Amino acid sequence: MRRYGSGVHDVLDLIRERPDLREPLKGGEDYLRAEVVYAVEAEGARHLEDVLSRRTRITFETWDRGIAAAESAAALMAEPLGWTREQVEREVEYYRKGIEAERAAQEQDTDQEADAVQHGAPEIVPDIHVGRPGGRS
Repeated sequence: MRRYGSGVHDVLDLIRERPDLREPLKGGEDYLRAEVVYAVEAEGARHLEDVLSRRTRITFETWDRGIAAAESAAALMAEPLGWTREQVEREVEYYRKGIEAERAAQEQDTDQEADAVQHGAPEIVPDIHVGRPGGRS
């Protein structure tokens, strides 16, 4: 809990309010379920990739880059974000595809080939531009 500094009390308050959050996150057992909810409610995380790679670092600290934790984390994020089951599934799928693209990029011979593979992964947030005719700004 040292990673939260003075914010540790906020994480502990979440656990007091919801004792189920004191359990380890399935697939990311070095983290508590409360840490995922805290990332959304206190830190403003809005996507699974953000929670697993930036807020908790599970992506970098687990052998499978957080794939096993993805569904559990997304399910915890659903309530505070008002996600439907379809949104949860979409976040998990985007996360998995991003990890697959990253792994495939690491197997390429050149940086250019790696970039091409990596940029083939779907974006979490659709690239929507408004303003000009044709949808581009």
